[in-house]
Amino acid sequence: MVLLKSNLVYFSAALLFSTLTPVLADAPDADLPVSSLVARADTLLQAGDKHGALDHFEAAIKKDPSNYLTLFKRGATYLSLGKSTQASADFDAVLNLKPDFEAALLQRARLKAKTGDWAAAKKDYRKAGKTKYAIEISEIGAAETAAEEARKAEKKKDWDTCTEKAGAAILVAPQVPALRSLRAACRMQKGDVLEAVGDLTHVAQLSPFDTTPHVQIANLLYFSMNDFDRSAANLRKCLHSDPDSKLCSKLLRRIKNYEKSVKKAKELREKRQFNSANKVLLTFGEDAGVIDEVKEEIDQLKREGVINAKCPLTLLAQLEEMACDDFTEMGKPEKARPHCDEALRLNPSSLPAILAKATRLLKEDAFEEAIRLLEKAKEEVEGASGDRRIQKKLQEAHNLLRRSKTKDYYKVLGVSRDADAQDIKKAYRKLTKQYHPDKYRGEMTPEQIQKKMSEINEAYEVLSDPALKERFDNGDDPNSQEGQNPFAQGGNPFGGFGQGGHQQFMFRQQGGGSPFGQGGFNFHFG
Repeated sequence: MVLLKSNLVYFSAALLFSTLTPVLADAPDADLPVSSLVARADTLLQAGDKHGALDHFEAAIKKDPSNYLTLFKRGATYLSLGKSTQASADFDAVLNLKPDFEAALLQRARLKAKTGDWAAAKKDYRKAGKTKYAIEISEIGAAETAAEEARKAEKKKDWDTCTEKAGAAILVAPQVPALRSLRAACRMQKGDVLEAVGDLTHVAQLSPFDTTPHVQIANLLYFSMNDFDRSAANLRKCLHSDPDSKLCSKLLRRIKNYEKSVKKAKELREKRQFNSANKVLLTFGEDAGVIDEVKEEIDQLKREGVINAKCPLTLLAQLEEMACDDFTEMGKPEKARPHCDEALRLNPSSLPAILAKATRLLKEDAFEEAIRLLEKAKEEVEGASGDRRIQKKLQEAHNLLRRSKTKDYYKVLGVSRDADAQDIKKAYRKLTKQYHPDKYRGEMTPEQIQKKMSEINEAYEVLSDPALKERFDNGDDPNSQEGQNPFAQGGNPFGGFGQGGHQQFMFRQQGGGSPFGQGGFNFHFG
């Protein structure tokens, strides 16, 4: 028994060393005795040639199929190569020859546990040594319980518990496709798409002839996560497993066409051909745009249960953002709005959509709401704090808020803030005719009419002068006390009170102590 254990220790060391230094071996000589073939196999293992070792073990077993130790060594070599099925068959053969062989019982128990055969795993562990392997037996029991709790949690739609319990079971049984699929489904319901893809990737590896996981992975990676390269790679793996798979070939063809359209739209946008880009993105007549095509795909995936409401739709968000930005760049805010709103719903961090919404809020005089939106973007959206467009729009919002608390000359004339000189002049003429003292036919008093005309004239004076208008647009009212510079005209503190004409000012002394007494004095400036 001591010799057997030492041989197994040597064999284990050889297996470990074989992973480091692979060497090619000659074909085994069938005329050699069994002991020589086994010794040669051990040497090859130590040299790193596992496949050569397998050939020699095979030759030895053909000559002596009842040698359980050689069978065990071949099984262990299979196991080191990841060939669990062949390894398990060899361990079964060993235990048929020697039912109490602890090393084989231990290896088979581990394989049974990994594949979720709880009862068989516990049975082998108990036979190998109930007390010795009490911890392993307990872990298997806990994993079996966790798997059952995960299934119950899924039925209750308790996705967190389902994910947690399935994970606990997978730690012990990583080769059970059903457990991986269960955790993937629960992760999907939480919106954890990439984590779910990780589980489905294991399912695909465990079931190499099943193309379904590959199709599901490809759909999630492209339509949810906007990862064309990985999506296409999974479909190519699918076609490698099953070259005749129509599901995989058709899906690969479709996503290639979508990606071609997306690339074309991006190239047109880089050339600032926004209208042409939108002809690719949007449906015009019978020519379906890529946005509507992608929406149809997503709707179908939702009906099939592949995508749910919690899954991000990164591809669609990008496409809607592009359409939003295209219309904005073309100066068509009304056409941009539905795409901007959708882009912001799908991706709250979309800077073009945030800017478009802020612009709309400013036009609606919702200055404080616009400021909150932009400040939140600066704090939460990556890159927004240093984005020049965000800074400029925020400054504009603060200026408009400040101006709204004083006079709004645009409102006085009844024009929008983006009105041009012609619109401003037209509005002014209309209002002066409407409120002319000789023509007015309303209920306003002469004093009110005079005040109204004064406001109209004041507004026109500012908005018709490009320099004054620019000051006002920047939050500086030229007619406010803060906006006036008493030394603005050649150092004359009274320069603002007339240009070349005589202006009279009266200063009246109210109290005593003045060298001029209590009278009033008139000062004339020519």
